[in-house]
Amino acid sequence: MRFGICAPFQEVARLPRISFDYLEEHVQRFLIPEQPHEEFAALLAEARTLPVPIEAANSFFPPHIPLIATPARPIDAARIERYVKTALQRAQEIGIRILIFGSGGARACPEGYAREEAARQLTDHLATWCEWARPYGVEIALEPLSHNETNMFNTVAESGAVVSSIAQTGARLLADLYHMQNNHEDPETILPWASLLAHVHVAEHEGRSAPGQYGDDFRHAFSVLHRGNYDQRISIECHWHDLATEAERGIVVLREQWAASAVL
Repeated sequence: MRFGICAPFQEVARLPRISFDYLEEHVQRFLIPEQPHEEFAALLAEARTLPVPIEAANSFFPPHIPLIATPARPIDAARIERYVKTALQRAQEIGIRILIFGSGGARACPEGYAREEAARQLTDHLATWCEWARPYGVEIALEPLSHNETNMFNTVAESGAVVSSIAQTGARLLADLYHMQNNHEDPETILPWASLLAHVHVAEHEGRSAPGQYGDDFRHAFSVLHRGNYDQRISIECHWHDLATEAERGIVVLREQWAASAVL
C-alpha cells in the first residue's frame, strides 16, 4: 500500500522530512488546464525537484464550468474537451497516474432538472474522458461526495453502479472515508465495488482533520479494503494546520492501522 497526502507541492518542498510515498496535487492549481503551457512548464520544472513523486490530482473541474446541459443553460462542449485533454497531457508530463473527478459544483444537477438526465450526461462525460485518457496512461476516478457538497453521485453504491456501467472505458472509483462518514455509509458498502476501486481518501471526521488528531479508527474500513484486495493508494485529504507535524503523524497512524486491520 502506498500512502500519500494532498497538499500544494510548494509547501511539501519546504518540509524538513517526508514520510509519505507520493503527493496528490490539484488539477486547477497545478495542471492549470486553461493557462498557457509556459505557465505550467514553470510549475513543472519546480515540481520535478521534489524528492517525492506527484502521482494523483484532485479537483478536476471548477464550479464555473458546468457539466450538465439544460434548456436554460447550455454547456461549452469545446471548452470542456480542451480542458480535459490539456489536463491529461500535462498529467502525463509530470507522471500523474490518476485524476479525481469530484467537482461537486460542476457536476451538480440544477434545481428542477431531471436527475436521471443529469446522471446520463455525467456518465457520458466520464466515459468519453476515460477513452481520451487511455493514450496518456492516466485513469480517471469518480469520487462520491457528501450530500452537502453536491446532489449527484453521493454514495459509493451509486457511484460504483455508474462506474460499472462504463468500466470498459477504464473508468474507476474512489472511496472517501470522510464523505462516507458524513453520508452514514457503512464501510462494507465498498466491498461489492472493490474491483473498480483505484483510489482512497481519508480524514478524521472532526474538522476534516489529519489522522491522529482526534483518534478516529479507520481499521474497519481498512479491513474491507484488505478483503477487497485493494493495494494502490490512500491519500490524506484534510485541512492542514501544521503540515510538517500533522502529515508525519498522520502517515504513522495510517500505516499502523493498515497493518492492524489485516488481521481483523
